[in-house]
Amino acid sequence: MQMRDLVTQVVVERVKEYFADSPVGTSPLPAIRPPADAAALAELERRSGQTLEAGYREFLLLTDGLEGFSMLLLGCRDWEPGGMGEAAEEFRETVLDSEPEDVGVPLGAPLFPVAVNGDRSQGIFLIDTAGPAEERFWWTGEGDSFFFTGFADVLGFLTDAGSYNPKESLSS
Repeated sequence: MQMRDLVTQVVVERVKEYFADSPVGTSPLPAIRPPADAAALAELERRSGQTLEAGYREFLLLTDGLEGFSMLLLGCRDWEPGGMGEAAEEFRETVLDSEPEDVGVPLGAPLFPVAVNGDRSQGIFLIDTAGPAEERFWWTGEGDSFFFTGFADVLGFLTDAGSYNPKESLSS
């Protein structure tokens, strides 16, 4: 499935949830942002310390993040001072203190937040294991640990959790 179609599907599902709320509007309004430009992507890649996965790069070229979901899907603009990137970094520090090696994340592997929830208890990281693992994304927090090969798999899982069977550990 094309990234544009996946983003559309995620937004459609979120809009349906928004209007299903009673009363309407009790949850945040879903929002698509303008696309990131090449300079912003280069800066984000520098900040992350790793090559951006192709699907995440394509996502950012369509919309520089998505708002109004249980987790904010971060874009380049979220790393500006005062943005949600700061909350994501706080969550990253919490995760690093919780021994991610227990689920197979190699010690010292770069972890870069690409999503975080409002209370900093759950997030998704771009990971570079520099090893044989194909998985590039790790969804963790609140007792969950899911690994995904690409960002398209993450979006598919957000839309329909039954659409993808993520690994729960890189060790397995």
